Amino acid sequence: MSAQGDWRLLWAGLALVFATTLSAVAQTSGGAGGAGAAVEESQALRQDMNDPALYLQLIESLQQRRMHYAALAHLDAFDQKWPDNRQAQLLRADALRQIGSLDDAAKIYQHLTGKNPLPQALHGLGLIAIAQGQAEAGERLLVQANRLAPIDARILNDLGYVQMKAGRHALARMSLTKAFELDPANVQAGANLALLYLQMQELGQAEKMMQHLGMTDAQRAQLREESASLSGR
Repeated sequence: MSAQGDWRLLWAGLALVFATTLSAVAQTSGGAGGAGAAVEESQALRQDMNDPALYLQLIESLQQRRMHYAALAHLDAFDQKWPDNRQAQLLRADALRQIGSLDDAAKIYQHLTGKNPLPQALHGLGLIAIAQGQAEAGERLLVQANRLAPIDARILNDLGYVQMKAGRHALARMSLTKAFELDPANVQAGANLALLYLQMQELGQAEKMMQHLGMTDAQRAQLREESASLSGR
């Protein structure tokens, strides 16, 4: 379950369902009452698109649902109304990274790490470095991001996974436990923590975490295979 994205695919079945205005509009409704509700939802969506903060939340929800191209389209629309918004630029870089446009994403991240650097931009640069096989450089960037945003569970999760892969189990335990306790709904952090317990031969702890996450037998088997693969490196 790599920091770049393997665990995002492996544990997609465990991910939380994000209820958003957009998804509500996409659902079909029956009867006159359903038609009226659909009109109200459509109006609410248009209202969200006229408020920059709400619009960015909507775009972020698309990212969480892996609809990265749709997010990019909405970011184009957002930029027409509110250009040079740093949060929008960060979301664009995240979307570009997710679809594999690493060079384009890196340029935006670099821009956001100048004056008043965004820790999430350093996080993104770290993930790109790791994806390109530069694990040490990636870890350094994740450490910098964590220093700027010490309670960001996503940064801690990725940092902990990289530390685990490098065999620094004590540091990994600290990072992953922080991530999971800060955000108990973060299934990725919980899965990585269970993986770390397997690596450290703390099988009871691993079993408790897998049970807590509600993993199926198949998912547990995948986790053990991942542990064996890491141990064999």
